[in-house]
Amino acid sequence: MEARGRRIYVNSRPIFLRLVLDQGFYPDGIYTAPTEEALKKDIEISLSLGFDGARLHQRVFEQRFLYWADRLGYLVWGEYADWGLDISRPDSFLIFAREWAEAVERDFSHPSLIGWCPFNEKWEQAFPGLIEGIFRLTKRLDPTRLVIDASGGYHYVSPDVYDSHNYEQNVAQFKEAFDGLLQTPPVVFVNGEPARHVPYAGQPYFVSEYGGIWWNPGQKDEKAWGYGARPKTEEEFLERYRKLTEALLFNPAVAGFCYTQLYDIEQEVNGLYAFDRKPKFNPAIFYRINQQKAAMER
Repeated sequence: MEARGRRIYVNSRPIFLRLVLDQGFYPDGIYTAPTEEALKKDIEISLSLGFDGARLHQRVFEQRFLYWADRLGYLVWGEYADWGLDISRPDSFLIFAREWAEAVERDFSHPSLIGWCPFNEKWEQAFPGLIEGIFRLTKRLDPTRLVIDASGGYHYVSPDVYDSHNYEQNVAQFKEAFDGLLQTPPVVFVNGEPARHVPYAGQPYFVSEYGGIWWNPGQKDEKAWGYGARPKTEEEFLERYRKLTEALLFNPAVAGFCYTQLYDIEQEVNGLYAFDRKPKFNPAIFYRINQQKAAMER
């Protein structure tokens, strides 16, 4: 895996990342899959929707999941459960570094892994050097893969892949946010205050969370939520999905996307499948949209 200019290469072949967010939850066992077949099935569901891989979000997934990802040619980003980590404590670095190094070393040999992302949406840097230090530790442990320092948060060090999260539901505004990448010099959408980021250096740009469209007709859970206003009809949902996705597919400066998310998780009702893995729509519709040729592939 490597980055050359604005493109990502796997085995010397340029690819556009068509990924989905997978948090690895199950209705009966929460973090424990009921069977190995269930692990494999989640990958097959994702592939049927036209995704080529996933961000394995905020946890270290089972090795058997990675085995099936290897077998099925499914590309994944490895992450860690950093939610709630108090990085104002000096001992946070040692605790996190020890656990993160164990995860990287355990899964290093899986060819399905194309990148690492130890942190997600970190906005503070109360203990200076923690995020930069973990980034450099990851590069030392695995110089063969791409590394993002903090996905969707502040980039305190120049990552191999520059990323952002954007849940804007207005298609025109969503598209405009990334059209700036086409200017000279590029105007880059970032999360938070632009001045606090390490400047964009022309590396691949990855929209690593977007969409999250709310869809739960018939459910009465008052705690249920998704992003933006709920579409009133299936047609409205699918049209919004298509236009948001095509805004990224057809932008020649965008190297990939990750849609939120594969299936509902308890109160989160923005999955393309329900929590029990029943489809909300015909998967073939998403396959046709997602597998269109991206501008960067032309």
